Amino acid sequence: MSWNTHPCIFQFQCMVKNYPRFSTGAAPISVAAKDFLAIVNQLHGLVDDRKLAQFHQTEFLLAGYDFATGEMYGKSIRYDEESNLYKRFDLGGIKSGQVQSTVGFAGDCYHDFFEGLGKKIALQKTELNYQPLETLNEIISRQAIGSTIGGNPQIVKVYRHRNFLPYAVRQNGKADVTLFGRPLLEYERTLYPIVTLDRVNKEDFVHYPMGASPRKHTKPNDFSE
Repeated sequence: MSWNTHPCIFQFQCMVKNYPRFSTGAAPISVAAKDFLAIVNQLHGLVDDRKLAQFHQTEFLLAGYDFATGEMYGKSIRYDEESNLYKRFDLGGIKSGQVQSTVGFAGDCYHDFFEGLGKKIALQKTELNYQPLETLNEIISRQAIGSTIGGNPQIVKVYRHRNFLPYAVRQNGKADVTLFGRPLLEYERTLYPIVTLDRVNKEDFVHYPMGASPRKHTKPNDFSE
């Protein structure tokens, strides 16, 4: 994550929180992307030390359901050296099982990710589902200690009409669970679904803590426990 990423994210959060058209969902995501791009370029103009800011290493992925078009909306917002401004670019497309899908990736290992994803799709010959998650997990698993890439993936399923569902993550062969990239402490419990990364497409891939009642049923007037 580059030096100027945090100020941009902070301003984006303030924009969504303070403007009713964004906080209520009245504006489509394409409008939010347009305004966010304006914020990023304003912050870009305020920076004196451009080498420290690492503009060429800063990229944002903005995606979601666009109710104005009824389609998925996805853009990469990154620095364009020719214009010396940030611009919006379409995300890459990939065909899987004869169906065209959109996949976005930002950061190191960009080429490794799409190369691995392409091989996995060619081998499985099915429509795109969890292959991007599998590929990302494989890349993370290969990283040595001290690598700039690591930790459990952060997974959020986005539905239409601004609904979303976070997923907790259990790393391969480990009991520890993380949520939004942070390991849960011993006293913490999550009601979100938990995915086990090395069990993709297996029956026990997703565990639903709320799927079974945690209550123990007793007979009437039986208080022995």
